[in-house]
Amino acid sequence: MKESGLGNYVEEIKTKFSNKIKKFDYNHNEVHFHIRDPNDIREICGHIHLDMEARLATIIGTDERNNGGGFVIRYVFEKTGEDVFMFVIVSLGNANSFPSIVSCVPAASLYEREIRDMLGLLPVGNPDTRPLVLHEHWPQGVYPLRKEFDIKTKVARKEGQYEFVRVEGDGICEIPVGPVHAGIIEPGHFRFSVLGENIINLETRLFYAHKGVEKLAESMAPEGVVSLAERISGDESVANSTAYCQAVEKLLQVQVPDRAKKIRTVFAELERIYNHIGTLGGMATDAGFAFGAARLNILKERMMRLNETLCGSRILFGVNRIGGVRCEVERENQKLILEKTGETLRDFDRMAAFLKSKASLIDRLRDTGKISKKAARDLGIVGVAARCVGIDVDTRRDHPYASYAIHNGRTPQQAMQDQIEMEKRAGDAMSRFEVRIKEVRDSFDIIKNSLDLESDGLYAEIPEAMEPFKSALGYAESHRGQTLHWVMTGENNSIFRYKVRTASFCNWPIMEFAVSSDIVPDFPLVNKSFDLSYSGNDL
Repeated sequence: MKESGLGNYVEEIKTKFSNKIKKFDYNHNEVHFHIRDPNDIREICGHIHLDMEARLATIIGTDERNNGGGFVIRYVFEKTGEDVFMFVIVSLGNANSFPSIVSCVPAASLYEREIRDMLGLLPVGNPDTRPLVLHEHWPQGVYPLRKEFDIKTKVARKEGQYEFVRVEGDGICEIPVGPVHAGIIEPGHFRFSVLGENIINLETRLFYAHKGVEKLAESMAPEGVVSLAERISGDESVANSTAYCQAVEKLLQVQVPDRAKKIRTVFAELERIYNHIGTLGGMATDAGFAFGAARLNILKERMMRLNETLCGSRILFGVNRIGGVRCEVERENQKLILEKTGETLRDFDRMAAFLKSKASLIDRLRDTGKISKKAARDLGIVGVAARCVGIDVDTRRDHPYASYAIHNGRTPQQAMQDQIEMEKRAGDAMSRFEVRIKEVRDSFDIIKNSLDLESDGLYAEIPEAMEPFKSALGYAESHRGQTLHWVMTGENNSIFRYKVRTASFCNWPIMEFAVSSDIVPDFPLVNKSFDLSYSGNDL
């Protein structure tokens, strides 16, 4: 992997920080820099982010005290457009604090607050150290991801109050919305500060549906975690299980059969299609265009029935296994997929043209929920939310997995035209509407071009034993954006640490910027245009 570009980055880091790096090592498309002193973290991460223009992908905190590593923090950076992940790794020993990097990497803020809650490590220099994951009723001094915390522990409830940001001034009022909503949706709290109907400030409060996924994985066999990954957020079951399986496959150095890779691609795109169509229907609903929503929901239902026919689940549970896939796509089902997707695409194209012809709908979407490119870059957002403002990130292309490498062959002219079109995007709800329409069409093409399946089997045999205390990063592009799953093995074929970062965790903060020039009645439409998951955030 050195030949593909990692070596250049290694040389730059080694040259600039030669006396601050203890060692480095490679793992496929990952390079790991082990830092001597935690006090150097801010400088090194700042250089990678600002000077090398690498995006912060995630921050992983682990409790490795029992095997001599102390508390360890891994900062993962990603080079846009290149298949490169750079890990900056530092051991804190038994220290209960670490230097914040928020001053040079703003996207680090939520990750640092998460580490504070779950491991009890204080990010010194982070201006916001309020609880994030663990709400005010969680007792002080109890940290779920420390190894001494037993998953069976019954935690006592305490009384507390969360301090929201207060906006004061003549005529400014607060509107609290949620966490319990009128519709059948998951819990989330939105605190609006308004002047009349104009939104002055929005603060979100999530994690009401926290499930303890990462801790739960430590008590499960690796194969059992596939089902757990599928249930992180039900509408991202293929994306999350694919990312998890790929992390374990990388650890075990397992080569997935080509047939299985293509089947993963087919199901991943089926997942993308039904979700994007559903989101477009939801946007039509929130814009008051019920007829358009009804027609799109018919198409979504058609795709979900196809899902059930192919794998027995409308939301595609049970597709993946470590080493490959569980679901076969026989010739009969290949014909069914081509028939149903072709029919749905024709109807979808007619419906998309119809929606774009409705001035009242377009007027509601244009300039609503607008975000800036700078805010999107600073917050490290991904997926449709990034692409709608001209940030060209897509894990399917940047880090090809499954069989996506065969779909990435754009000519220079096509790439240039795509870039020109992307730069025109305004970052509003209309842009997100258009991106989803394009992605639905692209997904149909990818499925069609993936159905020439090889005959080499559905899965590879996996080794019985896993080497302890090794780690690897898996990834996938869900319909919301990049999802990352990092796995570290333990003794006796166990999971020592499982870290998940979905697109929703990255993207929820941009909501507070998106509504800053809108009125309160626009919020449901703006919210739906991003289509973020509560459950996928509230691990």
